[in-house]
Amino acid sequence: MSKKRSRDDDVKRYESRYIRMVKAIFKVCKRQCVPLYSSKFSRKDFTLWQHIALLALMQRIRKSYREYVNDYLTTTEKLVRTLGLSKLPHFTSIEKFLLRVPSILLERVLGGFIRLTRIRSQVFAPDSSGFSPHHASHYYALRIKRDILSSMRKQVKQKEKKEKR
Repeated sequence: MSKKRSRDDDVKRYESRYIRMVKAIFKVCKRQCVPLYSSKFSRKDFTLWQHIALLALMQRIRKSYREYVNDYLTTTEKLVRTLGLSKLPHFTSIEKFLLRVPSILLERVLGGFIRLTRIRSQVFAPDSSGFSPHHASHYYALRIKRDILSSMRKQVKQKEKKEKR
């Protein structure tokens, strides 16, 4: 029995962290009772679980929609198999999913993922793109007056300090 455990541990150790992330997101979706499809009239090309996992991975890797689908997903066969994708989605399908999915559903799943993985800190992205403010374009930083972002970061840090006490 100990040999079996060590073999399982080795497999988990060598498994990609992104594959572990996808499996954890699927586990959370199952625990949160997220349906596979949003409607009985859905096209059923991709499930909600797959879209949520694709979106979380895209934000973790910090690539644009087009770079993520065209460059990253085409090179990772194991990840695509873990996601259960028979074909790769077009980059606009992930973007359209983000626009139509209820934010409460994403909050439930991502909150469950954070609890499952016991992540202590979160990245705060006030522009709702999911990217950190350090990756903002020059124009965007001028438009929103970057001082606002620095004050928001200070507020988040102060809140984290209060929670630690």
